[in-house]
Amino acid sequence: MKLKINSKKIIPIILAAGRGSRMGRLTKNKPKSFVKIDKSKRLIDKVINNFEMLGFENKVIITGYRSNQFNQFKKTYKIKNQKWKSTNIFGSLICADKILSKYQCIISYADIFYEKDAIEILCKSKIKRGIVILSFNNWKKYWQQRFNNPLTDLETFKTDKNNKLLEIGNRTSSYDNIKGQYMGVFKIDPYSWKRIKQYLFKNIKNLDKIDITGLFQLILKKKICNIYVKNYKKKWFEIDNVKDYKIFLNQTNLNS
Repeated sequence: MKLKINSKKIIPIILAAGRGSRMGRLTKNKPKSFVKIDKSKRLIDKVINNFEMLGFENKVIITGYRSNQFNQFKKTYKIKNQKWKSTNIFGSLICADKILSKYQCIISYADIFYEKDAIEILCKSKIKRGIVILSFNNWKKYWQQRFNNPLTDLETFKTDKNNKLLEIGNRTSSYDNIKGQYMGVFKIDPYSWKRIKQYLFKNIKNLDKIDITGLFQLILKKKICNIYVKNYKKKWFEIDNVKDYKIFLNQTNLNS
């Protein structure tokens, strides 16, 4: 279908190419984002619904594993990451280069659960140039449920007094170096995307192997553009493996 521009002139891009092999039999025959969150709704349905409730009729979905199953979503513009087996999440993002180069975009992972308020926060942000990322407020309590020692998985997240990101993605042995948690949802403008792309294509080999946190590290180190942080206080879950999925089901009423 033809991509239609909404009144906000912001394009949602949903990254849904991954298989999710750590989900075991749950993703044997379907994409990771198709796991059920209740009897009738899947993760991908919730992400799409978050945008639709705010008036976004058309969305872009980057597909990969079992891409034909996304054909059921009629009001979406689909782009297949042909290299989904060998690329990281940035390899999917760059598939939408033409869109990112022209429009302001909100990027969302497809294997996370959050409320529409997250998208609303990004839409209301008045920052015109740079990246705006969301930080989950209740990160510490959540990671304590996911890991016996959360610091084995958690990484640095530091901001200044103006809510600009200073550091992200490094290993740390202290909670003092963690002031938030990147959620997998962010907004970016065409100017910033072009600057990022220009630097990466010129200086970095194996672009497909970069993850988003690694991308943010490069942006900060090379001062390519500013990254701003907005806090998000409602429900958020990362569904990375079977244990995460069980924690999610136990803490929500969606399956009741």
